[in-house]
Parts: sequence; C-alpha cells; structure tokens
Amino acid sequence: MSRRQMWDERYAAKDLVWSAGPNELFAQEIDDLQPGKALDVACGEGRNGLWLAERGWSVTMLDFSAVAIDKARQIAEKRGVKVNALVEDVAVYELPEAEYDLVAVLYLHTQPDERSRWLANVIRSVRPGGTFLYVGHDPSNIEMGVGGPQDVQLLPGISELNQALDGFRIDAAEVRPRNVGSDPGHGSAATGIALDTFIRAVRQ
Repeated sequence: MSRRQMWDERYAAKDLVWSAGPNELFAQEIDDLQPGKALDVACGEGRNGLWLAERGWSVTMLDFSAVAIDKARQIAEKRGVKVNALVEDVAVYELPEAEYDLVAVLYLHTQPDERSRWLANVIRSVRPGGTFLYVGHDPSNIEMGVGGPQDVQLLPGISELNQALDGFRIDAAEVRPRNVGSDPGHGSAATGIALDTFIRAVRQ
C-alpha cells in the first residue's frame, strides 16, 4: 500500500482524525500577524487553514490525500468559509514564487530526498516580509518523547531547517514540549509529552 493510500484510508476511517480546532502552538504564533495570503501545507482535514480563513486570511490548502481534501471542503462549506483546497503533493506541485504572507508546515514527515524538494518549494513561496512556520516531531522525540514517527530520517532537526532558510530572519528555533493527552490523533489512551521542533522565520 502506498503512503497516499494509507492516509486516504486513515482519513476515511473516522469523521475527524485531528481536531476541529487549530493546533494550539500554531494559533498562538500567528495571532500577531495581519491577515493576508496563507498556504497550509499537508493540511489534512483543514483544521489550521479553515481557522485562518475564519479570521480573514485568503487560504490555499494542499494535501496529497483526496479523502482529506474532500473532508476539508465539506467542513469549509458547513462553516461558511471559502478556501482553495487542492489535491496536490507539495514535493511535486510547483508553488508560485514569493506568493504567500504565511506558509505553515505542520507535521509533514518524509524521507530526506522528498523533504529537500518540498522544503525548497515552500520556502520559495514565502514573499519578502512573509512568515514561515514549521512544527513537527523533533528527532529527540524518538528517545525522549511519545508518538510520532520512529524513523529519525523522517524528522528534520533545527539545524537542517535553519540551513534551508537562507535569506530569512530566524525569530524562533527551539524544541517545544507538547502534552499529547488532549491532542487528537494519538488516541484517547495516549499520555505523556511529545517533543516538537518549532521554527518561525521571516523572509528578508
């Protein structure tokens, strides 16, 4: 089974894999930004992009799972918000250059060769003065945290991400703890602390 098929099946198995509301760290970190054009990469069911749209952002959402995007579109219609939701693989789909005021990548974990393609693609799409926001499981999470991929190759650390952000001002680059007990997607019995890489940077 391909990775795309695996995620299609996961999204089809229940009403919501993740929560209806946004990732808490994401919501906190973009609260001070003026609404503009946003890109939500690997958006899943759209919880972050839809939240942005409800706050006046013009949002494009990408995910390679057709099931996830169909659910995101249905949720958007129910909530009365407009988004541009596309079934696309960000490692292949060519994004417009210097287009977005905010580009958010949350929990997209791929092998290094694929990561090098999508990371360059999304970074290039941030306009001057725009913000790049990344949240993902940190490599240290395998030994010291809970949940997430157990293959370190899938988990870029702060150093790798910072090196890719040439021409950006790095405002934050740190490992953040996250309590998974109230974090949808881990299962109701999940407990403990996950360790996430967090990057916030502004294109100069």
